[in-house]
Amino acid sequence: MEDQIQPAPQPEEQSSSQQKEEERLPHDFASRIATKVIFSGERERDPEVALEKIGKMLLRNLSPPGRAGYFLDMIDALENDPETARFAGLAWVSLVLDKGDDHRFEKFVSDVLDTVIQGHLSSDREDIELEYRRKRFSFYARNMGEAFIAMMNINSDLYETISEIFSTMIKKEMALETQKKSNEPASRRISVSKKDEEKKVGKKLFDDVVDYVHARGEQRTGTLHQTNPNEYISVLADRMRGTRRYVIQDLLNRQAMQRRKEAQKELSEKLAGAEEIMRARDTFKKGIHLYWTEKQYNFKYMAVEKVRVAVQIMSVILGILYFLMGYIGMIGMQWWEGIIITIAMFMFSKYFCSRNFFKNFFPEDVSKELEVVVGSFTPTMRKMSQDQLDAFFLRQVKDQENDKFLLILGEFVRYVFAVMPERGTTVVGKDELGDIIQNMEMDIARALRASGGHTTSGYG
Repeated sequence: MEDQIQPAPQPEEQSSSQQKEEERLPHDFASRIATKVIFSGERERDPEVALEKIGKMLLRNLSPPGRAGYFLDMIDALENDPETARFAGLAWVSLVLDKGDDHRFEKFVSDVLDTVIQGHLSSDREDIELEYRRKRFSFYARNMGEAFIAMMNINSDLYETISEIFSTMIKKEMALETQKKSNEPASRRISVSKKDEEKKVGKKLFDDVVDYVHARGEQRTGTLHQTNPNEYISVLADRMRGTRRYVIQDLLNRQAMQRRKEAQKELSEKLAGAEEIMRARDTFKKGIHLYWTEKQYNFKYMAVEKVRVAVQIMSVILGILYFLMGYIGMIGMQWWEGIIITIAMFMFSKYFCSRNFFKNFFPEDVSKELEVVVGSFTPTMRKMSQDQLDAFFLRQVKDQENDKFLLILGEFVRYVFAVMPERGTTVVGKDELGDIIQNMEMDIARALRASGGHTTSGYG
């Protein structure tokens, strides 16, 4: 067993009291803990008693803040000697197996895994190279991988414990990556390509652990063994791949569900309230009436204009006739009488047949009022979902006050959405709006059949 142990990684921010405590620890502190683990494991004949003593000893000596790195040094010291490698697995088992009710063990294991992940990301230890594979792995991947192999060498039933530790490691590393991405500015995420990001970050710890276990499980070339003595390690690597796939998929599903919940919450906060919809109903009915009035404006205007022009032309013709009759002295009319009547007809056509005189007969232009009314309820309609709009238009179709406007209701809705400002911010999309209008037109057709078609056209 090596006496010289590399210093454990310390937190960046550490209080002065903790620093003094670390200075008082002997340089071979991790080696001494490893010796106690071996002594406790060999002294006790009952494995459960041995695990209990090892767990309490590790918790008592290594659980204080800043000492998680010493646990990894202790594991490394045990793994470096083939005779003591199994005690590295026992140390992990003593902290995890049947310790679910004691939160101190759970916190200590969490602190150790945090230290492992942070150390892997910062690469504060030199990589380990497998000579027969010529591959390099993280110190922490080798530390955790050898511990898992030792646990499988003790008993294959301990894979449940391995799976628990490995799953927690994956969840922590994935959560750390998600937090890092969320804190990173959007412009930075766009500018950095995926290939450059992978090159900068490197392989994830849980992937490196699986690759290390897989490499350890392969049979070395040039050996005389017909069968692979490390077959159980290959089986371990395969089971860890399955665990990794399951945990990552579960995390992705949870993240997708969380994003869906957040989107639904944001949508519910964005949707129009019941009071807003109720206020928009009466305003919408007023808008339909104004739209129907505006559509009839041109027809009524032309009808009055025809009468005005006809009267104006008739007065001019009568003036010309009386002038001619006075000029030739017909029916005893003097020439000056014809001129007077002609001037009177001309004045009549100029003033009494003018548009200003007929303004009381022309229809009222409600285009400005229509714009104001439509603008008052479009903010509410912009926040309404597809179900809310379907219910809103169905109520408008069934409203008896809108019976004579059913033929122009669909046209009015298209007009509303055409003039609606900030159309891109509406809750419903273009395809959903098409479905809404189609459903409304089907409701209108049913209402018309039920009423026998006795409705007022929008043109007359």
